[in-house]
Amino acid sequence: MCFGGVCCKGHLPVLLFFGLCVGSISGQQVIQRGAFGKPVQVLDDTQQWTTPLLVGTDKDVEIYIPDLSSPDWLKLNYRDFFDRGYYTISMFTFYRTPAACRRSQIAWGLGDKAHLDACIDIRYRVRTAKIVPQEKSVTLLSAAMVLENGEIDQTTIESRQAFRFWNQLDADTQSAVEKTNDLVNAQMKRYDERMQNVR
Repeated sequence: MCFGGVCCKGHLPVLLFFGLCVGSISGQQVIQRGAFGKPVQVLDDTQQWTTPLLVGTDKDVEIYIPDLSSPDWLKLNYRDFFDRGYYTISMFTFYRTPAACRRSQIAWGLGDKAHLDACIDIRYRVRTAKIVPQEKSVTLLSAAMVLENGEIDQTTIESRQAFRFWNQLDADTQSAVEKTNDLVNAQMKRYDERMQNVR
């Protein structure tokens, strides 16, 4: 089974997260935190540390994505974007309150006690999503809570896929997805022009 160009074998069941086999990422750090818990670096889908881009914010949450101008990220998503009409992106949500985290969990169908309790001491959740701009849809591929040290909390890894149209998302997430999509379109256009010039 493959994801993001990386194939994993020997892990049963095979669960994928950030292009790595979940079974092999014990202690995988995905966020480097700075002052007031803000992310100063995030791990993108190519396993490169990048400067996070703020794509959504309100009084309860901040939503970040990796640097989309990274040549490695553009190369990874280029064929999917132009040939298949989608791309895969990681999103990092910083919750200012446990209540905001719980609302998000419930919106994605994770309203059981275990998922809600995971919000008590956790401020970050990372998600990997497939975005299809033409149909304005997003499919959540995997998600996990992030511990204080920036590492994935293995006990919270969620690999059950969830599909939503953009207008079914909460206002913050919809705005973040739309802004992300505008950035992706602009970067992919520039990258495609460079690729055409190389040929």
